[in-house]
Amino acid sequence: MTRKPTYLRARAGLVRTFQLASEFKRLTVVENLLSAVPAQLGDSFRGALRGRRYWGREELAAVDEARALMTQFGLIEYADAYAGNLSGGQRRLVEIMRALMAKPQLLLLDEPMAGIHPTLTRKIGQSLQSLCQDGMTILLVEHELAFMDEFCDPVIVMAEGRVLAEGTMAELRGQAEVVEAYLVG
Repeated sequence: MTRKPTYLRARAGLVRTFQLASEFKRLTVVENLLSAVPAQLGDSFRGALRGRRYWGREELAAVDEARALMTQFGLIEYADAYAGNLSGGQRRLVEIMRALMAKPQLLLLDEPMAGIHPTLTRKIGQSLQSLCQDGMTILLVEHELAFMDEFCDPVIVMAEGRVLAEGTMAELRGQAEVVEAYLVG
């Protein structure tokens, strides 16, 4: 999979976010989400020429889906706000929602809680758990141990490219190698 171009990975259902938020600052929140919908009828030259009657229903369905995600993640009131004007945590949510609009089978999140207020972290964690309960697989790289403790199971600890341990955070706290690598100093 790593040798395939990004667009083929996405078509295979593998979607990721990055450690630093990468929202489109000059687009609204809803426009950010709509930009990720795959294979839209109006995306091609021919589709654009055919007009709204050809792609309009599909666009309305995508807007409804975006609104449902914004409601789920608590950003519906910011639908028409420019993404660049949001707080860091809200921008992180936009990025996660945009990834979800691509309908991934596997969602990879790179440090989604970095710099996020604890209240918002908890809300994101609950939303991610809900997605997992609905059948989505989520793999995340995270250094916020309180988040890992509450929302992640199993936890796999890696250091220098190798797996140190796997288990719950309670189990991992009892392993000297893990404590030395992450929990001390």
